[in-house]
Formats: sequence, C-alpha cells, structure tokens
Amino acid sequence: MERYTKVGMQELDQRLSKIVEAARKQPVSVYRYGAPWVWIVSQDDWQGALHEVASCVPPGHSLAVLRPRIEALLDAEGAMLAQLADEQGMSIAPHTLMHVLLLQILYSVPSEKQLYEQLNYNLLFRWFTGLELKSRVWNFSLFSHDLGVLLGSAMAVALLQRMVDEVLGSSVQAMPEFSLNLALLNSWVARHNAVGAAENH
Repeated sequence: MERYTKVGMQELDQRLSKIVEAARKQPVSVYRYGAPWVWIVSQDDWQGALHEVASCVPPGHSLAVLRPRIEALLDAEGAMLAQLADEQGMSIAPHTLMHVLLLQILYSVPSEKQLYEQLNYNLLFRWFTGLELKSRVWNFSLFSHDLGVLLGSAMAVALLQRMVDEVLGSSVQAMPEFSLNLALLNSWVARHNAVGAAENH
C-alpha cells in the first residue's frame, strides 16, 4: 500500500486547495510529463524528515553520549574559532569542521578525500557534524582549504587535543565503536611544536 498520493499538473491546477488539504494527512507526489516533479507535505512530515538523521543514531552510542561535552568545549572557544574563520576567510563554520577532524581521529580515516566521502553517505558522520539528510556536502576544494586552515592553527590543534584528553580521556578504551588514531593527532601537534621551537631560536 502506497504511503503517498500521486497527481498530475492538470489535476493540481484544478484541485489545488483540496490537494493541499489532503497533503496535511498524506504526502502528495506531483507528476509533470509523467515523471515525479515536486512533493507537497505537511509541516509535521517536513519536520520529521529534518530529524530523520538523528533518529538513526542510537541514544546510547558513544558519540551521542560524548556530544554534549564536546559541544560545551567548542562553545567555550567559539570566539577564538570565529576570529580564526574571519581572519582566514573560511567558508565552512569552524565549529563544524572541528567535529569533522575529531571524527577523523576517532575513526582513523586516513585521508581528507575519504573523510569527504564519508560525509556524503555516512549517516552517523552527517548527524555528528550537523548535516541534515538532504544537505549537500561542501565543495571539496573549500572543504580541503578550510580543514587546512584549522590544522594550520596551533590554537585549533591544541583545542582538538583538549577534546581528546578532557572529553574522551581513558574512557575511550571502553568504547568499541572507535578506532582511535592518536598518531595522527600527535603529528598535527608535533608540527606546531616544531614551528614554535624554530621560531624561538
């Protein structure tokens, strides 16, 4: 049994008010030249669709448990991240990309390209970074550039380290969902330590 109604353009023109009223109870698919064209859905159905990604994440999943503490730490450093984004002309919110970099560490994603691909189809990754089900992922060149800005900032990398140390800590060993790549984080930190040491000489 279909969970929606189909109508054509001619019928839509003739019976618009009745079709819109019917859409409050059941989504309506409008066809044009024999092919699906647009949907008419109620406000409740639309809001439900927007929350569809979140509904796919179990409440007890480690990311769902950790997320409030991660958000609190990022919010506390919001001014620093906003200033960095403004100075470096970032197109993507740094708050969002800090989530992306944390996912790369937590799940040992080996490259930016694979990280980008995961954001296109991995519902857990999309939920954690705030992408809705139908949201388009950013252009890869923008994505790569803005990640580079964050990784080029000693303050942003230090914040990532705090997120791992303070939020995850030793408890990460008891979270089988993750395959933590601390070597990747340490390489980012070491790069800035080396630059700092060179500048002091």
